[in-house]
Amino acid sequence: MFQNQISSLIIDIVQYYENINLAEDGNVHIFTRILTVSSKLQCLNFGPSLFWYQRLTFPILTPTVFSRTLLELHVSVQNFMDCLYLLDGRFDQLRTFYIHINHIFLPHKIVDHKVHCSD
Repeated sequence: MFQNQISSLIIDIVQYYENINLAEDGNVHIFTRILTVSSKLQCLNFGPSLFWYQRLTFPILTPTVFSRTLLELHVSVQNFMDCLYLLDGRFDQLRTFYIHINHIFLPHKIVDHKVHCSD
């Protein structure tokens, strides 16, 4: 109903899962859906409290996430590859990016100018 009116959104999910993968998968789907239906969204703060269950991690089969209107993004991700996923051009208007990265690891090889990690 308000998807064409909301320009700024803060999402703070309070949930408990015994299986961390369920929480992370659910968060990616919520994040993706918000960006899909919010055609006027300029600022998204996804998980401002930065609890472990609000981290995003993008598996290989993640649906394509993008926004042509998003100017500012606040997010917490599981690892540095998730950060790179968000910065690969899918948010072409992004001007401000705040990110909390839980784990940074060293890539083990580079093939065709792309980093492949052993995480």
